[in-house]
Amino acid sequence: MKNRSIKNSSLLPITVCERAAGDAAPSATYHVSIGAGALSGLGTYYVEITLTDGSGRGNGGSFASISHFSLHGGALGAVMAPTMGDVTGALGFEDTLVLSSANAGASGLADFVQAFTVHKANATIAFHLMLTSTGIEDITPDAFSFQLLDAEFTPIATTGAVGTEMIGADFNSLPLTVSGYQSSGAFRPSIVATITPVSSDSRPVAPIGIGSLSLSALLLRGSLRSRLRRARRIRMG
Repeated sequence: MKNRSIKNSSLLPITVCERAAGDAAPSATYHVSIGAGALSGLGTYYVEITLTDGSGRGNGGSFASISHFSLHGGALGAVMAPTMGDVTGALGFEDTLVLSSANAGASGLADFVQAFTVHKANATIAFHLMLTSTGIEDITPDAFSFQLLDAEFTPIATTGAVGTEMIGADFNSLPLTVSGYQSSGAFRPSIVATITPVSSDSRPVAPIGIGSLSLSALLLRGSLRSRLRRARRIRMG
């Protein structure tokens, strides 16, 4: 497993991402807005950001970059250990957080979790998300997900394909596309993720179908994240 320290600087992550992209690596940028007012006054929650290498070997060429991060009506808390895989940077409006599947740990998983609280009914989480990939995995695509976790590190249920992601993307075609979802539980109003394309620079590649092997990969990702959450519970306890 390869861990990198979280650095409170925007310069290094941007350099890494630009080098990764280059002329041969299509990328797509989106503005993400998540209405989080339903969490107001309910204590500590967590954002979990995950990039998975489809091969499970950490040899992929995919990158996820989050910049211009803001939490209006709330506040960020501590970064939760362990941070897994190749993660650099930080969340913040003047910072950039980058996850890479090229060195994503022994199981091909890069995972980052940070606490936050909400204190206003109109609270909004917003950021720019740039996804970059040098190509498509032959069998199972790389994947990106953004989840919200409760105080027990349990994901909030959503309408997403896996049932837990607020934002999800399988790197099964180029140009890359991202989907936003909403909470499916008792939260009122619902927590809704809105995705707006900002810009793109890509070369079309024929889509690759998602089949049973991808389902297996989703189950593996869920198992890995569950183990990380158990480790965090033990650490918090």
